[in-house]
Amino acid sequence: MSYQTYLPKTFGQQQVKSHQYRTFIRYFIKFLCLCWLVVLAQTAFAKYSTSEQTNCTANIQSIQMAKATGQDGIQRPETDWQNVKLPDQWDKRKFYYTGSTWYKIVWDYQCPTTTKTPITIVISYINMAGQIFINDDLLWQDQSLVEPLSRSWNMPRYWNLPVSSLKQGENILWVRVVGVKSQNSGLGQVFLGNATQMIPIFQTYWNQQRVLMFLNLITSLTLGVIAFLVWIFHRKDQLFGWFTLATLMWSMVMFNTIMLEAPFGLTTLQIARISIICFFAYSLFSCFYAWRLAQRKFPRLEKILLLMLFIAIGMAMLLPDTALYNFISGTFFLGLLVLLINFISYQWIAYRSKLLEAYLLAFVFLFFIIVSIHDVLFLIKGIGRFMLMPYTAPLTTLLIAIILALRLAKNMRRIEQFNKTLENSVIQARDELAISLNTQHQLELDNAKLQERLQLAHDLHDGLGGSLVRSMVTVDQSQANLSNQQFLSMLKILRDDLRQVIDSGSSTGAKVPDTPILWGAPLRHRFMQLFDELDVTTKWSFPESWQKQPTPLVCLTLLRVAEEALTNILKHSQATSVKCALFFSNGQLVLDIEDNGIGFDVEAVKNAGMSVGLRSMQTRLERLGGHLTVQSEAGRTCLKACLPV
Repeated sequence: MSYQTYLPKTFGQQQVKSHQYRTFIRYFIKFLCLCWLVVLAQTAFAKYSTSEQTNCTANIQSIQMAKATGQDGIQRPETDWQNVKLPDQWDKRKFYYTGSTWYKIVWDYQCPTTTKTPITIVISYINMAGQIFINDDLLWQDQSLVEPLSRSWNMPRYWNLPVSSLKQGENILWVRVVGVKSQNSGLGQVFLGNATQMIPIFQTYWNQQRVLMFLNLITSLTLGVIAFLVWIFHRKDQLFGWFTLATLMWSMVMFNTIMLEAPFGLTTLQIARISIICFFAYSLFSCFYAWRLAQRKFPRLEKILLLMLFIAIGMAMLLPDTALYNFISGTFFLGLLVLLINFISYQWIAYRSKLLEAYLLAFVFLFFIIVSIHDVLFLIKGIGRFMLMPYTAPLTTLLIAIILALRLAKNMRRIEQFNKTLENSVIQARDELAISLNTQHQLELDNAKLQERLQLAHDLHDGLGGSLVRSMVTVDQSQANLSNQQFLSMLKILRDDLRQVIDSGSSTGAKVPDTPILWGAPLRHRFMQLFDELDVTTKWSFPESWQKQPTPLVCLTLLRVAEEALTNILKHSQATSVKCALFFSNGQLVLDIEDNGIGFDVEAVKNAGMSVGLRSMQTRLERLGGHLTVQSEAGRTCLKACLPV
């Protein structure tokens, strides 16, 4: 029996499984080693391929430029080539020319014959438009090479040169540039190499000349629209109006920078005229909104600057193309000078204003001074690698927007504070008005009570007083003692008059008599008996109908006036004849009472204030918009009461 016979079964199974695990691990390690070898081989091959690719080189040997021959400018010149350095701008070399020029860029291409790779070319700009040939083969051209020209002056481009068009050794890159005098025409930087080297260079130019310019344009337009909307709803704040104009002008300058085709068929010089005016206007409007932010105005200086702008617009419209170069250069540097003076002087203006937003804008302008000086030196003498304005303009525009937002928030806080103050003032005024109205209401109540008392006194005087006078006259003129029945009759009359005073008074609810005759019937009945006993002849005249229906108060007022007047005749006049008439005249109801008594001095009676009846009649009439006229002399007294119907 073998040794294994005595081993447990489970122990054998465990040995088999352990052996399987070890085998699996060995094969797995071998697989990992194989993968690692494959990766190393691929890496080595990639490095070899890269090294083979990087062995392909492109080196520029020379750059020359010459005017094109022929009227169309297409033919390349045979002679008069001159060496230049890129970037090349004609105006800086005093090469004032409108037309086509050719650039001849000779470069050397070296690459192993078995592993030829494409070469990438990058050109920063072509001002204004152009064509590109590689070894006499057309590679690319602008859409329009005649006016209105395409605008590649701020457009970087790159191409992958096909291997079939390349020659081992010397190759020639022909660039035809169609330029315009006064527009800094020429050719920008040219780079040759493999794609991995050239694409980052192109991307840098693209960011500088396109992305940042687009961002600047969008930012300016957005802020301009916001400022315009603020100005529309608050036109008294001129700050936002001038800022809107400034951003609009700057947006026009930016649009001229990024557009690739001339709009509306405008020529290059026409666009240049518009662009330089927009830049000059931007420099002036920047001063205006900065001054408004510091709450300052310089009327004379502002008028001078606006006059300069109008002169510049007129010159841009009228000057011929031959004189445009000096005008554009002079206007550009004049605008820069205005901006620099504003940036420098604004530090003092902001200090004097004691305003936070003015301090912040002064800090931004201080930064602008450095950027402007750097960019001017870059444009004139080429100092520096690139302009700072494309990088700083979006940031500074955003800072100015924040400053304007602070100004707007400050104004809003002022408005809120004013609204609170106004609300408190309104509440205080309302309380004071309520107290005043309550006091006035109380005074009116007291006055109404007093007027009611006076009215009642007048009614008692004119009504009941007249009845008493009539009764007294009756008793006085009687030849014999009055019977009880006669006394009772007089007392009943007094009672009826008192009831009439109480029931009617000055109430407008009383009924109007149907005719003037019915109105005068009680009056005539009361006084006829007295006048007859005194041998006084009377004449009564009333119309048969109302020409226009009067109010009850008008009827009652005329009745009281008539009673008072007739009572006075009984008491004082010693008349023998009395006339009483009621008629309409010029839209008025007129009561005319005349007697032939002894008369009296009207003015003396009025000035003495002794006649209660006369004052009562006048007050009653004036309360209803009427008037009383009294004329008196010996033998004739006439009283005329007029009331509008």
